[in-house]
Amino acid sequence: MKLKLISILVASSLFLAAGAQATPLSSLPNLSPLAQAEEVKTVNINTGSAQEISAVLVGVGEKRAEQIIELREQLGGFTEVEQLLDVKGIGAKTLEKNRAFITIKP
Repeated sequence: MKLKLISILVASSLFLAAGAQATPLSSLPNLSPLAQAEEVKTVNINTGSAQEISAVLVGVGEKRAEQIIELREQLGGFTEVEQLLDVKGIGAKTLEKNRAFITIKP
């Protein structure tokens, strides 16, 4: 996690040092209104079914989603996304790919 944060900080500082500026996607003229308003699908890993979890998370099939549900039941519910690392087959890379798609609500 620290290594990724350092990489992001270094890349950001190089980007800004070159005089670049961030531009909101909504202000780009070539994006269609649909692309600007596109919603990101998320799944609540405390309530989602195996089918819902596997449909939303990248690299997570139905068998892995069932393992997520088993861990959820053992824990009495997830309290943080990092607990998914306890599921065999879900590593840091898979977690980072999916972090934006995961919600945790009771």
